[in-house]
Formats: sequence, structure tokens, C-alpha cells
Amino acid sequence: MRLSKHLVLLAALAASLFVSCAPKQASDPIPADKKEVMDRFVAGTLDPSYVPALFFGHFGGDQKLGEGAVKAHLSLFLKGGADMLKIQTEQPMPRVEDLTMDTPLVPEDWYAPTVEVIKEVLSYVGKDVYVMPTILSTHQVARQGFGDDRLPGWAVERPEAYKRMLDSYTKAILWYIRECKKIGVEAFFTATQGGEQKFYDLKVPGGFFETMIKPYDMEVMTEANKDTKITILHICDWEGPMDDLTRYLDYPGKIVNVPLKIADEPMTLTKTVEMFGRPVLGGFNRKAEIGKESPEKIAAMTREIIASGPKGRLMIGADCSVPSPLDIADNVHAAVSAAHGR
Repeated sequence: MRLSKHLVLLAALAASLFVSCAPKQASDPIPADKKEVMDRFVAGTLDPSYVPALFFGHFGGDQKLGEGAVKAHLSLFLKGGADMLKIQTEQPMPRVEDLTMDTPLVPEDWYAPTVEVIKEVLSYVGKDVYVMPTILSTHQVARQGFGDDRLPGWAVERPEAYKRMLDSYTKAILWYIRECKKIGVEAFFTATQGGEQKFYDLKVPGGFFETMIKPYDMEVMTEANKDTKITILHICDWEGPMDDLTRYLDYPGKIVNVPLKIADEPMTLTKTVEMFGRPVLGGFNRKAEIGKESPEKIAAMTREIIASGPKGRLMIGADCSVPSPLDIADNVHAAVSAAHGR
């Protein structure tokens, strides 16, 4: 990948960002190395005066792959100042018209172009910052390939063929995870969908979630958690309301990120920590203030969230992807800076 002069400069600035993430007094207990910040946070030994933060969102157009993607990710990291760098997996699956399984739906190495993006980002900031690829669930990938208009209805009409389809996609996801590890990735953001209430009435033997979602989630997430330092479990309500998080309690992941409401009741940060026994990422509604208020208001909200949240167990962020992340980088920076005590 040939990098422009602008991108080289941007990457150099991003690579130097970690050294200024905390005050440099000799007595300061907050490490300047962002990997050590996150290691201490997960271990429960990070000074609570510094709250880690992470915001992310989807990129469009020429920012999905190639130099454009590298530039977009480094730009958001530089402007926002988060403690990890999450790589969006924007490479979609090709449209598939039927469930014929004579050949795999995609080659096993389908995500090779995204691996190249990750490799480039790692080369600039990977020594001192956890670069964290997004691992979509098999269900999410199947939605890309077949479309919501046909899924998950086929799970009812042709369950065995449906499972073969999921097996094919899972092979590509597992290849992606293993290739990421080969190039030095030590952290993953693992997402799950398919547990929303809208799927409860599907007449699938054994249950849709129990047979078509969880087994594939566990296979993918187990691989992502193997021999890695940090994983974030993201329970996504993209496809509608949820009323049960207990089905995810045995899912792997060192930090959890959950919807704002469960069974029409607020799911607080403290309640999440108590339920899962793990640190939580969240505090902001992805659809509300983070993209609409002034940076000053966002900073004040961040301090309020921290004051009422679980001390030492909170990582500031949103419940999912924020809209147009580069367009709201000032707000992201305000939230991150407030979380860091500045």
C-alpha cells in the first residue's frame, strides 16, 4: 500500500500521541503507554482518576479499504485521543442469491484486504496502542450476504442449508482472526446480534438463538479470545429491543458493551458490571448527545457519567457506533479528555 505524504505525517503524529496521554510528573501513577493503561484497567489496578475511553463509527466511500481506511482510522485516533484503536470491518460480503452450497460462499481469505489495512495501522501505532479489529458475528455477516429481507426466514424454511451457509461464513471469520494474530493483533472487538426479541417467534427446532446464533458466536469469540490480551464483548441491539442479557453471561470478553435498555428498563453501567462481573464500556447514547451537543456539554456529561458510574470499572464510550465519527471528532476529544481528568 503506497502511503501519501499526508498520511505518513498523520501516522507519525498518531504514533506520538500516546506519549502525551498523561501528565509527565515523576510521581504520576498513570502510564503514558496506552497498552499499559488498558492492561491496568482490565486488571483493576489503574488509578481511578484516569478513566479509559473509546469511541468508534463506520466510515464510508473510499475510507472502507486501502489508504483511505488507514487514514480515516489514524485520523480519528489522533483527533479523539482514545485509549485503543478500533478497526471497523467495512468490507462487505458479496450478495448471494440462493443457498446452493456446492462451493463456499466466499473464499476463506475474503478479508485479506482488511488485514492489509490493519497491518498498516499496526506499523504506526501498534507498539504502544492496542489495535483492535472488529469481528462481526456470523449472523451479521450472513445479513450482509443475503439481506434482511430473506434472513432469518430461511432458518425456518431450510435450516440445514442455513447452517451450511453459516459454516461457510464462519470459516472466513476464523481465517480473519488468525491472520490478524499473525501480524501482531492482541485485541479484538467481538460483536453479536440475533438475540433481539423480534426473533423469538421463529419456529426453529431448538430455538433460533440457541441453534443459529450462540454456537457460531462462541466458536468465533473463543478463537478471538485465545492468546490475546483484551477483548470487548459488544451485545448489539441493531435489529430491535432486547429483554434478556443472561444468555450472554458465559460469552467470553474482558470488557462488556451492552444496550442502554433491556426489557424497556434502563441498563445502567453499575448494573452491567454487577451482572457480568467485568468492566463496562459505555455511558453515551450513540443516537443522542454525543453527536449533537457542544464539546463543553459533552465534557460535563462525561464527568457526570463517571461520578455516577462504577468506580475503576468504567471505560467511557457509547452503546454502539457513533454517527460520522470524523465529523464529531471534537466531541469525541472532549469526552476522552474529560475521562482522562483533563
